[in-house]
Amino acid sequence: MLFGSSDALIVRDSHHFEILEKDRNKCALIANIIILQCVLVCLGALTILYCVWTPEHSTWDYDKLTRIMYLYDSEACGYKLRKAKLISNLQISNETYGLDVLPIRWQPAITTVSTRLSAKTRKYIELSLSFHVIWCFLAIAFRVIMKNNSNIQVLKITLDVFFYSCLFIIGFDISMAIVYVTHIKQSLTKGMILRYSGWSIDLKLDSYDTFAGWLPILASICWLRGIVFFMANLYFCKVITVMLKKIRRRAFKKKWPIDEYNPFPEPRQHQVLDNRILVYRSGEHIPQVQ
Repeated sequence: MLFGSSDALIVRDSHHFEILEKDRNKCALIANIIILQCVLVCLGALTILYCVWTPEHSTWDYDKLTRIMYLYDSEACGYKLRKAKLISNLQISNETYGLDVLPIRWQPAITTVSTRLSAKTRKYIELSLSFHVIWCFLAIAFRVIMKNNSNIQVLKITLDVFFYSCLFIIGFDISMAIVYVTHIKQSLTKGMILRYSGWSIDLKLDSYDTFAGWLPILASICWLRGIVFFMANLYFCKVITVMLKKIRRRAFKKKWPIDEYNPFPEPRQHQVLDNRILVYRSGEHIPQVQ
C-alpha cells in the first residue's frame, strides 16, 4: 500500500517532532503528485487561452463540437464567424379582395441564438489557472517544510494551510463539474450544439440529430481530474488529517502532563514549629500547649 497505518510521528522533546523517514517521503509524494496535477492543468489551460484548439481543420463531428463548445472562443481568439444572413420574411398582404379566405398572420423568422459556452469556459479556465498556480507554490512549500522542519508549531500550521487549500480545490472542482453537467440541456443533439454555439454557418456535420450529451459529461469528468486524481486528493486530505490529529494529541499532552492523573497522595502529619498553638483533644476541656 502507498501509505501504512504505523504511527507517523515520534516525540523528541516538548517542542519538536522526530518524523519517520517514510512519513517524510509520504509528504514529499503527496506534494509531487499535486505539483504534477498543477502542471498538467496549467498546460491544458494555456492551450485554451492561446487558441490552440481551432476547429477549422477538424474532421470528426465530436471533435468539432468539443472545440466550439468549450475549447475555442472565437471572439477572444480573433476568429470572425460568418453571421447568418438576415432572413427576409415573405410578407403577403392581408387584403382578401372580398374572397372567402383568411389573411396570413406575419411572424418573424427564427434565428440562431448563441449562449457562448466557450467564452464562459475561458473565464473559468483563467480562474482555475490562478488557483492552481497558488496551489503549486503551496505544494512546493509543503514539501520543503515537511522534509526538513521538526518544530511542532510550524508543522501544525503547514499541515493546516495545505489541508484547507486541498479542500478548497476539491470544492472548486465539484462546483465546476456540477455547472458543466447542466450543459446537457443545451447539447441533446449535435444540431443543438451547433445552433447554440453560433457556428451553424461555418461548420457542417455528418449528422445533426445524434445524441451529443456525452460532451458536457466528459467536461464534467475533466474538471474532476478524470476521477482518479480527484479520489487521490480526497485520500491526501485524510492522510493530512491523521497527521494533524497526532500533532494536536501531542500538544494536549504537553498542556496536561500525565503526572496530574496519578492518585492523590496519602495525608502526612507535619510538625508544627509554633509552640503557642492550643490543641484540644476529644473528651478534654483543658487545652494543652504544644
